[in-house]
Amino acid sequence: MFSIVYGLRGLLPVSMLDWPGKVCSVIFLAGCNFRCPYCHNPELIYDDKNAEGISWDDLEPFLSERNNWIDGVSITGGEPTINPALPLLVRKIKESGLQVKLDTNGSRPRVLERLIADGLLDFVAMDIKTSLKKYPLAAGRLVDTDALRESLGIILSSGVACEFRCTVVPGLVDVDDLKSIAAGLSGGGRFVLQQFRSEITLDPAYTNLESYPETVLFEWAEELSEMVPTKVRGTLGVVSRV
Repeated sequence: MFSIVYGLRGLLPVSMLDWPGKVCSVIFLAGCNFRCPYCHNPELIYDDKNAEGISWDDLEPFLSERNNWIDGVSITGGEPTINPALPLLVRKIKESGLQVKLDTNGSRPRVLERLIADGLLDFVAMDIKTSLKKYPLAAGRLVDTDALRESLGIILSSGVACEFRCTVVPGLVDVDDLKSIAAGLSGGGRFVLQQFRSEITLDPAYTNLESYPETVLFEWAEELSEMVPTKVRGTLGVVSRV
């Protein structure tokens, strides 16, 4: 058996919003290597080394009692790929008969490559923060943009179902940034514009910052759809058609 090194910070028994077209449970893993100032889950950024881990003996009953009415498990964070126990956790979930969706910021291409090569992922959602030139602002620190490009290429060439998401934060993301992102996605996948939520943010300067109106996001999505299929995800988590 194993313990998740960084601790399991939350379990959502059922979600119909986190995985397009699927009903899933959601596992939240703490710890993140980015410091996005607008992060709406700041409590998941810092891992508590003293937090109690969870063994498969504890997690398996939670999933098995839902096995007949969920399609799979969405693993999010934080940034799950920095957790050294992620590969074993994913393998255990797959062995239980459930599908796996992984949310990632794309900073760990080798982890993604291994999971995909081993056939352990059924869906990958990669967050793209903004255009590469603005990444240090949006990620809150310097980022290896070559690693991001590599992760994007790994996902697009894998054949695994995927989407690429951008939270459209005023001051960090504008339509030109979105066009730059979309140009890199022309090889496949789906682009999702997520409306910024300002109720809780890592940096208080972003709390209560007015988000772009959904009408603006729809206009941009229509324009971007000429480059790559693009949808809008509003504050309720619903993907709306352009």
